[in-house]
This record gives sequence, C-alpha cells and structure tokens, in this order.
Amino acid sequence: MCVRRKSALLVAGAIVGFVCGLFAWWLAHPNTNAGILSEAILRAKMLSYDYRVAYARPLPVSEDITIVTMDEETFAQPEFSVWPWPRSYHARVIRNLTEAGAEVIGVDIILAGVSGDAALEDPLAAQDFFYEPPLSEGDQELAAAIAEAGNVVLAMEVVRDSVGDQDGAGELMAANFPLADFEDAAAGLGGINLPKDIDGTVRRGTTHITHQDERFPTMAVAVTALYTGRDTGEVTREVLEGSGAGHPALTADSFLIRYRAPIGRGFARIPYYQALEGSFDPAQVAGKIVLIGASAEVLQDTHRTPMYLRGIPGTTVQMAPMPGVEIHASAADTIINGNWVRPDAAWISLVMALVFSMLMGVLTGALRPLKALPIGWLPLMALVNIATFMVFWRSNLWVPSMHVMIGITLTYVSMTIYLELTAQKQERQLRQAWGRRVAPEVMAVILENPGLASVEGRLVHATVFFSDLRSFTTFCSNNRPEKVVSEINKHLAIATDVIRNHGGTVLKFIGDGVMAVFGDPVFQEDHARRALAASIEIQEKMLQMREGIGEGDWEMFVRVGLHSGELVAGDIGSGLLEYTVMGDTVSTAARLEGANKEFDTSILLSEATAKEIGDAYELVPLGEVTVRNRPEPLQVYTIPGGEKYI
Repeated sequence: MCVRRKSALLVAGAIVGFVCGLFAWWLAHPNTNAGILSEAILRAKMLSYDYRVAYARPLPVSEDITIVTMDEETFAQPEFSVWPWPRSYHARVIRNLTEAGAEVIGVDIILAGVSGDAALEDPLAAQDFFYEPPLSEGDQELAAAIAEAGNVVLAMEVVRDSVGDQDGAGELMAANFPLADFEDAAAGLGGINLPKDIDGTVRRGTTHITHQDERFPTMAVAVTALYTGRDTGEVTREVLEGSGAGHPALTADSFLIRYRAPIGRGFARIPYYQALEGSFDPAQVAGKIVLIGASAEVLQDTHRTPMYLRGIPGTTVQMAPMPGVEIHASAADTIINGNWVRPDAAWISLVMALVFSMLMGVLTGALRPLKALPIGWLPLMALVNIATFMVFWRSNLWVPSMHVMIGITLTYVSMTIYLELTAQKQERQLRQAWGRRVAPEVMAVILENPGLASVEGRLVHATVFFSDLRSFTTFCSNNRPEKVVSEINKHLAIATDVIRNHGGTVLKFIGDGVMAVFGDPVFQEDHARRALAASIEIQEKMLQMREGIGEGDWEMFVRVGLHSGELVAGDIGSGLLEYTVMGDTVSTAARLEGANKEFDTSILLSEATAKEIGDAYELVPLGEVTVRNRPEPLQVYTIPGGEKYI
C-alpha cells in the first residue's frame, strides 16, 4: 500500500507538472496574447535577457570599428560652443579620416537641407514651391569631401507620427534624407532607426527599413557590406541565416545585438575635435570602419540598452543610456564577426518547461511542500538560472528561463493545493483517528503507510490487552457521576499513555476498562513482550497513585488479561466507521481479565502469550482455566510478586 500510494503521488506530481509546464510555456510564448499578464511576463523575460548581456564576459576592444564622438569634451572647446557646427568641419573630419586610411566612414547625422543663409538671399525666389536654394560654401566643401573619399555612408531615417484625435487616428510616415548633393556623392545610405522593445530598450538591430515600398539597408548592414566588399543583399541574407531571424521572439528582419562591453569600452573613441585637428593616431582608423555620431547628452541621441545595467565604467554613474552611434557600431560588429545571439528553438523551451515542472511536481509529491521548498523549488530555480546564464555566456544561445521558473512555481503551488485537499487531508484524518490511540513512532508508520489504517478486514497475529477496575460497580453506586468520571479518567490517562509508549494501539474504552492491541496496525515481532511490559508499568503507576491518595479516596485496582493469536482487524460500521479487532483471541483476552478473580492476581496471560514472551520475563504458571466457547482449558501465567498490585 505504501509503494502504491507513493507511486500515485509521484504520478500525480508528474501530471500536474506537465500541465503547469505546458501552460507556462504557452503563457510566455511571444505569440500568446493574454493581456497584462503576457506583457508582465514579456517584460520580465527581457529584463532577464538584459542581465545575461550586461554581465557576460566583455569582449576586447573591436579591431574593426572606431567611433568619432561628438562628446562633452568637444563641446567644451571654444569653437564648438554653437550648434549646429559648420559643415566645413564635417568635410575636414572626413578628409582627415580618409588620409589616415579609414576603410569606411559612416556618418550618423542627418545632413538634410542646405546650411547657412543661402535660402534667404533671394526671398522672392524662395516663395516658389520648387525653389532649391544654392549650396553654401560649407555644403560644397562637404559634398566634395564625401565624393573624394568614395567610402562614406550617410544616415537617413523614417519618422512615424500619430495624427488625428479620438474620432479618427492614424499614422503619418515621412523620411529624412541627406541633401541630394550629399547623397549623390556618398557610397550609400544607411537607416539609423533603432527598433525598441515594449520597455524602450534597444536589444535588436534590423537589416533594412522601408519607406514608400523602397527598402533601405540599415547603417550596420551598409557599412558592413562596404567594408567586406559585398552587396547589402548578400549581407542581409547572411544575417537572416545566422542570427535566427524569424524566431517568434524576433521580427523577420531583426537580429539580437551582441554588445561587446559596457558603454565606452567596446570601441576605440576619438573626440570629434581631435578628428577635426588631425591630432589622433592614424592606427586607430587605418583599415577600419569609422562611425561619426553624437554621444553628448545635449544632442539627445542616447538610448537604453541591456548595458544600461552596467552604467559607465570608471564613473559613479550606475545606469546610463548608450549613444546611438555606439549601438550602430555594436550591430555592425555583430554582423562582421558573426557573433550571433541565437534564440533557442521553441521545442527546447517547451521541453525545459515540461521537464523542470514535472520534476518539481514529483519532488513536491515525494517530499511534501514544506521540505520541497528548500530541497526542490530553490535548487531548481537556481539551476535553471545558472544553466541558462552559462549557456548564454559560453555559446551566445539565449534560452529564456522565465517560463521555466513560472512552470516550476506554478507546479509547486498547484501540488501544495492538491496535497492539502487530498493527501494532507487524509493525513489529518489519520492523525485525528489514531493520534490518541498509538505512539508517535507508530503514528509516523501509519502516515507513511495509510493502507494499514483503512482496511476492509485482514487477518493478523497480535496480542490483545484487556483491563478492568475492581469494585467499579460499587464505587459508581456510592458516588456522584462527576466524581466517578474524574476517577476513571485518572486510570484511563495512565493506561492510554503507557500503552501508546510501548507501541500498542488503544482501541476503545469499555466503561472503566481498556481494550488495546499490540502488533497492529503496525506489525511488531515482540508484541507480546510489549503488552506484558505495558501491563506491568500500568500496575506500577496505579500503585504509585494509590500510595498518594487521601483518606476516603477510591483505591483503584486494575486487572489485566493478555492473549496472543490470530484475529481479524478492520473498520466496522456503516457510515460511521470504527477500527477494531475481532475473533476468538479477543474474547479469550477478555475472559482472562475476568479470571484474575479466580486466581487472585492482577495480570493473567495465556500460554500462547507466554511462549511469545520467551525468556524476556520470568513467569509463574498457575494451572489451567476453562474459558467459555473453547473446547480445551488454557494454561495461564502471571508475574512473580504481582500480589503487591492486588
């Protein structure tokens, strides 16, 4: 029964775990729309991903990309105090980078329109819709520098704005392109739109952006294609094949960016004013991609990334956004080195959720909730997180753990409820039924083997104990009921405690008497010795009680009968069940209790019980006694010195 019950709990735990794991996987799937719950899980998954990225082992400084930063240091220079800076500055920077051997130059600045006051030179002409103002000297210089370099990729972006009101809303799309003269001179265009997730964090790069059905490569794809001598289509195909694009967690044209290091540590940086002056080491740019872009906060081109959690190394800034130009550099670096962060296959997530949840269910069923929390839930949660973090850090494989943790927790809670409603309810019932009848160690065995306590009937070999108080009828006739009950309870308390302490089971109280059995419901090889030991201890305690009573109190004397043999044990009754033992062994023990009167003894046991006891106790044979309904008389025994209990 024990094995079957444990097996049933383990199977139930596995089934509950399977259902909970499947539900958790479905709930956390990117395509599941469960409202605010799905959004909360998605945010938790993304935060978990951010910690993986932020605390992965930093990669060394890129050997392929350098950034020219429009930073606070540059703004502190006198000639850079007014924005926008003259385009002649950009022209000079491009020429200096080209002379230093830059392989590709990416400009992360929208160079739209002409600069200077050229548009105001002819106010009447400016009123014409098709009027195109002439280029300023700075514009001409910049166009020439771009054309001479032959390797410049200029930025463009698509802007989406919501329009309308509550009666009708829509989205207005527009594009910001560089001045046509600049575009004609450039080697290509690169989109600088940054895809942001629901929490505003940039985790992904894209291969292209679309405007009016025309596809434009992103800055990362454009500079990579130019750097590697391939066309943007080939680079795009490589990205889609290598990065796992099309996974439910990604859009069809996006890939996860592998950020090299915390802000400012993944790429060599050259302040813009040094690039303008030419006061930089040419080795920093020779043969490399050089991206020019803003990092100063005043230019408002900083964005939250997973590296936000690491702050800015070497400063007191604990959390900080990353400049957009560094994000583009990270995306290009991911493509160039094929350093893809690959999402796991959907079946891996499902298998993990099912396996861990089923394991949690089995552990909860085997250990029970109180033990399963520190032994099962905590280690499994730690294992899932450690394992998925290590897989990411070693293999760049993103295995989400949130759905697995949800499955584990949901399984633990569900199994706890299940056990509370079923198994633990049964345990409480067993405790209520047996707690006052048996010793704690016997109770523990019953709880582990509940089949021992719920039976339709079984044949067992045990020793039956019967006790009775001498002169009880006379005492009842001469005393008030409350005194009678009070006195009887003194005896019953002693008898119950002693019987339980010796491993016996108290079956019932019969008026002033006690009926008990040793060797059932938990089998005991020494049941007869236990029964005699309990009988002697009861007599000793009753003797001590009599020595301490006052004058006129009732001197309670106990008579005990013991007999060993086969008997039927089980629950009897209809609706209201009561565990009891039945058979000739029971009736014989009751007769022996009464036969104490004939031999003037306090404890009388049968020959069968004496044989079971063996040499453990010295016994005194008393002869034979005829017991009703038995064809042959019984040889009976008592203990030496028992006359002191009479």
